Amino acid sequence: MAICRIRQEDNERIASIIRHVFDELDMPKEHTVYDEEATDHQYEVFRDEPRSVLWVAEERGIVLGSCGVYPTQGLPEGWCEIVKFYVDKSARGKGIGSALFTKALESARCLGYKTAYLETFPKFGNAIGMYRRLGFHDIDHQMGNSGHTAMSIFMTKCLRDVTFNDDDMRWTVLESENLIHHPHLDAYKEKVALPDGRVYDDFYHLHFAPVVCIVAETEDGKILLERQYRHAAKEVLTEIPAGVVEGNEDPLEAAKRELMEETGYAGGEWTALCEEYAQGGVQDNKMYSFYAKGVKHQGPRHLDATEDIRVYAIDKHEVLGMLIDGDIKQAPLSPALWKYFALYTDLLR
Repeated sequence: MAICRIRQEDNERIASIIRHVFDELDMPKEHTVYDEEATDHQYEVFRDEPRSVLWVAEERGIVLGSCGVYPTQGLPEGWCEIVKFYVDKSARGKGIGSALFTKALESARCLGYKTAYLETFPKFGNAIGMYRRLGFHDIDHQMGNSGHTAMSIFMTKCLRDVTFNDDDMRWTVLESENLIHHPHLDAYKEKVALPDGRVYDDFYHLHFAPVVCIVAETEDGKILLERQYRHAAKEVLTEIPAGVVEGNEDPLEAAKRELMEETGYAGGEWTALCEEYAQGGVQDNKMYSFYAKGVKHQGPRHLDATEDIRVYAIDKHEVLGMLIDGDIKQAPLSPALWKYFALYTDLLR
């Protein structure tokens, strides 16, 4: 028995297994997965949502069941739903269902979800017993907008083993002196008190304007990379497009502006990737990263006075190889690329 991601050719078999279970147990069919048009197109449903996965179990080339993870509309932030958990009658009692469900829970944690939710029927008694053994707890109402109003049992499970209580770790600023003030850069000397009572007279930190960076994928699936000299490092570095947020500019608009100015590319579908601190120990600015899918060349570039940038459209397989091999050395830019490869390609799966 093997467990793998759903393929397009599995659509018909998965839909058949789901509907046969409803027929077998004589369960309500209206307002359930049984009468959904999407049930016949599960590959497409999960392909189009990056933070989702549908696992299928197969033996000798025959699909025996499925179980997946999906961010159902209307669920609280950080929640996912465990969905499409159905096993063919011929395959029950062999541990296949347990293996599928465990695989889905592992995926939910890897995809960054904090809480798993599921809804089911009383007739799935064996499965409900397994849910409870795995730490799911009953709640008294439906969550999210699945549209499956015929369901009557609702359960949740916390997916995080660790919680943080950081209130007693914060420092207190006793004095602050602005040593340098320039556009996009301020340097401060501060006197700070630590929670244990120690006092430091000269802690230095930098304030920069927020930064945006862009994983830009062209219409033919290539990634835009740049080469430019970085004087502090005294090296020519390989980077993705990036730049500074101007004034009260919205980060997304800043990202679109920077991409056009540096590369001449624009358009496409834009998705937020991550929001991080570039180096939180000594500077306070955030970096906002975006994925721009399907950009195309639309005009001339407009570089700043000190910018000398060469732009390359490179096959995504090669870009991943460069990332793994250490050819992309700008550490703050790497998380956006890793998240792009993890969620929006199959190259790490």
